[in-house]
Amino acid sequence: MDNNKKRENEWHNHPVVIFAEILVLYTAINSIIALFNL
Repeated sequence: MDNNKKRENEWHNHPVVIFAEILVLYTAINSIIALFNL
């Protein structure tokens, strides 16, 4: 059980996952800004 949790934690801290999350957030924020500027 602990081993599985450790693997999960490593996956969440993976640079690619962090980059993907930032990209999604950036896209969402830009979409919201675009909607407000209409």
